Amino acid sequence: MPTLPPTPSATPIFASEEEALAAAEEAYAAYLEMSNLISSEGGVDPERIAPFVTVDQLPEELEAASYLSENGFRVAGEVRATEMILQQYNESGGVAEVSAYVCLDVSDARAIDAEGNDRTPPDRPETIALEVSFTANDADSAVLASSDQWPDSSFC
Repeated sequence: MPTLPPTPSATPIFASEEEALAAAEEAYAAYLEMSNLISSEGGVDPERIAPFVTVDQLPEELEAASYLSENGFRVAGEVRATEMILQQYNESGGVAEVSAYVCLDVSDARAIDAEGNDRTPPDRPETIALEVSFTANDADSAVLASSDQWPDSSFC
């Protein structure tokens, strides 16, 4: 009875954990750029964030923009990621999942109301720790899948 040749294994989406982290960093930078733009414009046209997030994450993004719009707020200044640390990387079925911890510097971002008053809470921390995850179908398609505040910011 003839034997079948071995089935070729799928080519990994990322060659290494470092490459997966680099893709996540690039995806998060693009996401933050659009998020900062939408926030600076008071939540106008929030659908512009859609190419940078998963379908499941989109409602959270739209809700945040809606809050700004409905309350007459905009954000002056930018939120910046200062560090991203790989937490976990998995590939299965042609989809890569990358989880990371992110340090966000929000010290330059101020919540401004319709009258131009700064409404930023005075006790807001300057750095916020997040746990974020990304999905990718190829090396250039990573998008934000989730973003949750992390209780321990010691890595920042």
